[in-house]
Amino acid sequence: MSPFKEELKAVFELIKAETGRFAEEENLVIGLEGKPLLYIKAFYGRRPYWKEWAELFHIEPEFFGSEWEDRLYELISKHFRRVFVEYYEDPETLRQLKQGVAPEETRLGSKLKALGYRYFRDWYYPEGWLEGGYKLQAER
Repeated sequence: MSPFKEELKAVFELIKAETGRFAEEENLVIGLEGKPLLYIKAFYGRRPYWKEWAELFHIEPEFFGSEWEDRLYELISKHFRRVFVEYYEDPETLRQLKQGVAPEETRLGSKLKALGYRYFRDWYYPEGWLEGGYKLQAER
C-alpha cells in the first residue's frame, strides 16, 4: 500500500480503492461517517519522466471551508508536487476567479500557496465529455 493511502486511511474513511489506468494510478473514494466526501485520482509517478499528481473531484460542498479540507491538503502536499482541485462547489473560489482574482490569491489558492505550491493555473480542457469541472492546478 502506498504511504499516501496509509496516511489517508488514518484520517478519512477509504470507501473505495481501485487500480487506475496504469499500475502507478489509483482511484480513491474518501468519506466521513460512511458518506462519500470526494474522489481522488492519484498518480504516483513513473521515473524518470512522469511526476506524481493528484486530482480531487466530485467534491461535496461541505468539504470546502471545513477542517477536513485543510487536513487533506496538508496530506496531499506531503506526497504530490502537482494537484488539481475541482472548485465549482466552492462558491467563494468560484466567485473570486470570476471577479479576476489571481488563482493563487483565491480562498483555495491561498491554502495551497501556504503549503508550498508556487505555480497556479485555472483551467478547463474539454476531453470529449470526460473533462470534469473547472480545476485549480497548483505545482511546486
